[in-house]
Amino acid sequence: MVSVKLHGIFENYLKLDWQLNVSSVSEIFDAIEANTGSLVKTLGHLESYISNFIIYVDGKITPPEYLDSPILKKDSVVEVVPLLIGSDFGITAFLLMLVVSIGIQLLISKIMTPKSPVDVKTNSRLFSGYENVTKRNVPIPLGYGRVKIGSIVISNNLLINNQLGQG
Repeated sequence: MVSVKLHGIFENYLKLDWQLNVSSVSEIFDAIEANTGSLVKTLGHLESYISNFIIYVDGKITPPEYLDSPILKKDSVVEVVPLLIGSDFGITAFLLMLVVSIGIQLLISKIMTPKSPVDVKTNSRLFSGYENVTKRNVPIPLGYGRVKIGSIVISNNLLINNQLGQG
């Protein structure tokens, strides 16, 4: 006799431990349906719900292509364990993790961004030089070739030669 243990969703509707004389995993479900009459009513047809379970035969996961094969021995132990998929908690957990990860990303980018230096406003036009009309950390346009570009004074220099002392 093959020992069958059902886990999870089955505990609300069926007996959990079975001793069956079967040779394949699909025969287990047919035998339980024949004895209870409520397996199909509870879960639907085998093809629609078998992908939502992991089936262990003698402690090893059985691939779906072996479900109809006569792989069971007289002393085999079969366990049917449901997978946790498609629940409302899963969607809520996903959205919560998404919001937390976006928050952490924004916090890290805020911390890692360098602080802008404090601008000091001066109105000095020493020796009638050009006024610096731009702030710090502003991109400066560079032109290559013959291009007309706007003027942003980056710096200015005034060179004064003392001509009185020479001569």
